[in-house]
Amino acid sequence: MTEETAPRRSRGRPPGSSRAEIERAAIGLFLAHGYAGTSLAMITGACGISKTSFFRYYPSKAQIIWSAFDEHTRALRALLERADPEVPLLRSVRHAVVEALRGSIDAEGLWMRRFIILDSSPELRAEESLHWDSWADVIAERIADRTGTGPHALVPASIGGALQAAFLATLRTQRDAPDPAATILRALEDDLAPLCDVLQSWLDAGRAAA
Repeated sequence: MTEETAPRRSRGRPPGSSRAEIERAAIGLFLAHGYAGTSLAMITGACGISKTSFFRYYPSKAQIIWSAFDEHTRALRALLERADPEVPLLRSVRHAVVEALRGSIDAEGLWMRRFIILDSSPELRAEESLHWDSWADVIAERIADRTGTGPHALVPASIGGALQAAFLATLRTQRDAPDPAATILRALEDDLAPLCDVLQSWLDAGRAAA
């Protein structure tokens, strides 16, 4: 049974689990019809809810995708704030990036389906840059805090941008894997390790010069 043929539930305020149900149904529709080809009416119809009920959970169709991304970014920030200051800075950043992704992976694979939608939908491109910039800024702020500089200074901004690019590249190379949940964390660790080693050396050299 597909989302479009599923029995409609009675209208009114949806149960507590409806946020997850809306996301699950919408992602299925986005993949089947494209993000632009999926209307809000299609989503509410698949869930058996009114538009009013939908807007209690999401302010827009795009937020079905972006709310989980923003939760991931907040989790990354929290992990960085709890990082051991005695651990080399880039090692702790690498660990936080991997652990934040680990926390985002779900048994159904919605996390990767969500990424496929946001990475392949031109309609989300403008917002995509803003959200990825926010992700990189979290890294830059951590580097700036530890180095006594501003997040837009050369070193913090460069490190944030480099790690964001590497993270995005790993997601793209893993998206077509048979079971990305089983391989992506190791792939991310392997991809980030040499990059973080180089960035740590650059950071150390700058401190020595100062």
